[in-house]
Amino acid sequence: TDKVAKAVFLSGLSEEGRFVDNYFNLVPGKKTEIEFRANGKMSADEFRKKLKVRSLVDAFL
Repeated sequence: TDKVAKAVFLSGLSEEGRFVDNYFNLVPGKKTEIEFRANGKMSADEFRKKLKVRSLVDAFL
C-alpha cells in the first residue's frame, strides 16, 4: 500500500481455516505477513477468490 491502512481485517475463509493475526495496520514500506492455518487442502486460486480484505475505511462506506 502507498497509504496507511488502519484496522485491516481478513475474512471470507472462516470455514476453511483461520488467520493467526487478523487485526493489523498496513504501513507503506513495511512488509506484513499474516499466516493462514487451513483446516484442509485449498488451492491458491480458491484462497484468492474467497479472501476479503476490510479496513477501518470500510466502516464508513
